[in-house]
Amino acid sequence: MTGNAQSNGSSNLEIAQSNQDLIMTKGKRKKRTWIIAGVVCTIVVALVVAAIVLLTNGEEENKKPTEEGPALSLEDLLHGKVIPNPFNATWVSDKELLYTDSTGNLVLYTLDLSNNPTKVLLPAKESILGGNNFEISADKNYLKVAHSFQKVYRHSYKAKYTIINLSNNERTELRVGDNSDLLLAVWAPVGNALAFVFDNNIYYKPSMTSDDVKQITRDNGFVYNGIPDWVYEEEVFSSNKALWFSPDGKKLAFGRFDDASVPLMVLPIYGEPGSLIFQYPRAQVIKYPKAGTPNPVVSLHTVDLNDVTDIKKLDPPSDLANSQQPILSAVSWATNDIVSAIWMNRVQNKAFIVTYLITQSSYTMEIIRSLFEPSGWLELFTAPIFSKNGSQMALILSHEQENNLGSYRHVILLSRSENASSEPLTKGAFVVTEILGWNHDQNQIFYLANTADDAAVQHLYSVSVDTKQIKCLSCGVKSKNKQMDCLYNVAEFSEDCSHYVLTCAGPDVPDISVHSLEKKIIDWNQNEELQELTRTKRLPKSQRMSFEVEGGFKAQVNLKLPSDFDASGNTKYPMLVNVYAGPDSFQVVEKFNIDWGSYLAANKSIIYATIDGRSSGLKGNDMLFASYRRLGTVEITDQINVTKQIQDTLPYVDSRRTAIWGWSYGGYASGMILANDHEGIFKCGISVAPVTDWALYDSIYTERFMGLPTIQDNYEGYRNANLLLKYEGLRDKQYFLIHGTHDDNVHYQQSMLWAKVLEQNDILFRQLSYPDEDHSLGSVRPHLYHSLEDFLDECFIEKDNNN
Repeated sequence: MTGNAQSNGSSNLEIAQSNQDLIMTKGKRKKRTWIIAGVVCTIVVALVVAAIVLLTNGEEENKKPTEEGPALSLEDLLHGKVIPNPFNATWVSDKELLYTDSTGNLVLYTLDLSNNPTKVLLPAKESILGGNNFEISADKNYLKVAHSFQKVYRHSYKAKYTIINLSNNERTELRVGDNSDLLLAVWAPVGNALAFVFDNNIYYKPSMTSDDVKQITRDNGFVYNGIPDWVYEEEVFSSNKALWFSPDGKKLAFGRFDDASVPLMVLPIYGEPGSLIFQYPRAQVIKYPKAGTPNPVVSLHTVDLNDVTDIKKLDPPSDLANSQQPILSAVSWATNDIVSAIWMNRVQNKAFIVTYLITQSSYTMEIIRSLFEPSGWLELFTAPIFSKNGSQMALILSHEQENNLGSYRHVILLSRSENASSEPLTKGAFVVTEILGWNHDQNQIFYLANTADDAAVQHLYSVSVDTKQIKCLSCGVKSKNKQMDCLYNVAEFSEDCSHYVLTCAGPDVPDISVHSLEKKIIDWNQNEELQELTRTKRLPKSQRMSFEVEGGFKAQVNLKLPSDFDASGNTKYPMLVNVYAGPDSFQVVEKFNIDWGSYLAANKSIIYATIDGRSSGLKGNDMLFASYRRLGTVEITDQINVTKQIQDTLPYVDSRRTAIWGWSYGGYASGMILANDHEGIFKCGISVAPVTDWALYDSIYTERFMGLPTIQDNYEGYRNANLLLKYEGLRDKQYFLIHGTHDDNVHYQQSMLWAKVLEQNDILFRQLSYPDEDHSLGSVRPHLYHSLEDFLDECFIEKDNNN
């Protein structure tokens, strides 16, 4: 389901800020190659451990004009006015960035040139067919432009690729015979060779100066080479790419996914109203493995690009080879001849980090590390990074901390030898969220992590592999807009990690700057238009606090409050709780965010709450694994109990007008919360695109957290988590169910079965179906949010008790 505000594989069920917000994109960071998301425990003491009030509107001197201006409008969100500009460039060398400027020119920017640092590679007037995906070859002689896109799944698409010779503007379209609709095209790391995928098979073009094209694989049917199938794209790679060049460009590793035994899922397509083409509905067929059903058979291969018939299949460790369908979770090259892979068992609590030494006639496998997590799952969906000679690797692994602090994810250094011991480079009660790169000259590793004092804060750090000395590179950095501390930071490094782009992503309006390791070089983007909007529009205030929950944990809470709200309790405000609550997800972070909840708080005087309880990420494995093999339990209980504590603690919250809503996993959680709310804490609830039965969701995501739906494994866990069996808890409650019919992620079937159960048991509810819309409901957002607002108006209406 996706991550996510995270960089791992567990967030792919659509964390709240990816789909349910109007325009905010996933926080899950990707390296871009293009230019420019029951039982209620009784806690009687509501202890507010920390309350940090942050005025979204900024300093006191900025407060008056904002309060006197118009409120944030829904149109501001729908028209994209509140979207921060992302970093719109990509590194093409250690000191060069490729980007499109404000006039549409494709520009190469060189950092160390004081005079004329920009060079136009492709003028706007020569842009071809709306291409917005550009990548330059390693030798900088050719430009690859993708255009004429046709969406396939979340990350995948068909496109045409035009190659432009930058010296003479000569243009060539990549083709296989007469066919030019390709699924992937990737430059080699040296020269100007290309690997590309057509009709699920891999082709190799050694040079753009030659017409020679070599076909590497020759499969038919439901076999995918070099690109992932649906479930690997969605839940493992979060990408449309499953091939990897060696550093010298002479070898290629690739994944092969055989879906012959994977069951089919049929999605209807109703088509355009009035079109005779759709006189009869059509159907899209997807190979979609649900919990307990056959997974794709995955295999890893390498090919010598000088002789494309020399293909070697690299077997997984024997402990997995004979088990049921192992998972290939990550691949990278350590050296020109050594490829690294991470293999996991089907339920993802065992893993093997291995390397393969590729020789001319065969290969040798070494198991670097075997891992087992008895209390939860393993999060190993990012490939290790390697030292210059490939003798050491760094990756994020859970590590037990001293003084009974529990286990947290940290940067771990492994030697590339069989059964290597591990060395933690970071320690403490905080979580490393991403490793960004390794500067080999200075032997430093760069990473992002939150802090032990505040899990909502994320900074950029370096650690010396030699001395273990840690340095914070973003601490003390101030935002350009209001000179606030940058408390949520993300970064992207050049290939040799001598330069980086720092995005001060919150809590103030984001700004972007480019740095060397010694100093800032240039302010890249300050989001001036968004700064102006925050100064002229009435926006909500933000208040953070924490509440104790069962097990000695603390749930983190964020409230968006009307800008003129009365804290005395003389005015009672309705509250809408936005729930996600999926494993390893999080919503309460210091990241800038103007969303639908901001609109409700500013324009409708509705308090908008988010709660990170047990099973959420960023706070260590004890809290993270609290719902392992029992989804729909503690994460649901915490949302109910913390909401009750908010009502009891804050005098301005109207306990008679509190609602819950969520999307995807949050839609499931919203339904479960209403079904388990026996005290009338919530007056109404909304589920958008919910899972209703985990046996109907995809195998890799579901089994990671629940195991298998069998009597021998966790049948009872699945039954207890099944919303379809909780229908009686919805009786006499206001409930709104929304789903798109062409949702390839959480199938419309989930809502149809839920509606059927409610109808068969004479339970009234409101339902809205969007024909041919996918999981994001992207083309019907105005109608969606007007429908949600209408439902909330009805829910929050104050009725005369005498009538």
